[in-house]
Amino acid sequence: MNYKIRVYDLHTNKETIKVDKIFETKDAAESAIQNHKLQNPEKYEYVKIPVKS
Repeated sequence: MNYKIRVYDLHTNKETIKVDKIFETKDAAESAIQNHKLQNPEKYEYVKIPVKS
């Protein structure tokens, strides 16, 4: 299954960053989330959304 990442601001719960890339596996999406969290700790909430291919 493919996944897309949505990034929300913790304070407003609004989607703040558009990630257009589609990840082919759940692990790839989680790895990308971890990389983003290292750059912006405690600032955003990341959600993996399954998408149809």
